[in-house]
Amino acid sequence: MSEVAPRTPYQRLLRNPDAPSGYVVLGALTILVGWMVASVIILGIQQAIRKDPEGTLSWFGLLATNLTLVVLIPLSMLVARKLNRQAPGLLSSVAGGLRWRPLAWFALAAIVIELIALAVVQVGDIQLATGERHSGGAAPDAIAVIVVTLLTSTFQAAGEEYYFRGYLLQAMGALVRSTAIVVVVTALLFTAAHGIWPWQSPALFVDRLAFGLVAAVLVVRTGGLEASISAHAANNVVTFIFAALTDTVGASLGVKDAPWSLVTVDVVKFVAFGAVALVIARRLGLTADNQKSLV
Repeated sequence: MSEVAPRTPYQRLLRNPDAPSGYVVLGALTILVGWMVASVIILGIQQAIRKDPEGTLSWFGLLATNLTLVVLIPLSMLVARKLNRQAPGLLSSVAGGLRWRPLAWFALAAIVIELIALAVVQVGDIQLATGERHSGGAAPDAIAVIVVTLLTSTFQAAGEEYYFRGYLLQAMGALVRSTAIVVVVTALLFTAAHGIWPWQSPALFVDRLAFGLVAAVLVVRTGGLEASISAHAANNVVTFIFAALTDTVGASLGVKDAPWSLVTVDVVKFVAFGAVALVIARRLGLTADNQKSLV
């Protein structure tokens, strides 16, 4: 592992003289293939044990789905360390690991903003992405779904962040100088991974792109994944707890469209969290680059 010079911004941390720059492309593909293999195995086991009816998702199906994305955390870290010769912890932040106090503050802010947004949707009678307006009865396995959500959705969200805003963002930063290009390209890749327009609606595309842009900007500006993990996890936890209580778990995971009214609320929510997160980062003295040499 080579030494990382002081004042190196987060998006440049995968640039390493001990490994050719082109290895970041190989690394991104290696993680992707590893994820595909792990997903086939995990979902195959789930299907063999308990297959959900078409259009539905049980607590067991949600658990399996979340686990397929959790594996992105060790895969991303392993490839960054072994292939790219990156010092451990630098995918998490410029400090060489997750910064737990900022993570807690970001998480608190994200949860509060998510609940406010949910209240706006409910009070404003805004149609949901599942095509519904009002809550119905709870899912038969609502308690189990909520338990799975609380135990695994945070790690599922973190898995996506470690790959898209961690490895891919640093990989792009190792190849191009423009931070704006790094932010936009990784946001587009994140959006495409969740469904490519026009196969999914323009509104849903804008919704996911907005989150990807805000999350990438926060990673670059705060020097780590803590804010993006918090926003992503809070969104997923609130979404699936609400889905469990309204029997829309399967529909929530497989949405293909969203009304512009809901997308507007989401975009405002993302931007609001971004602004609050930057204030928190400034108050806590977080920096966008490392302050001392790291090995």
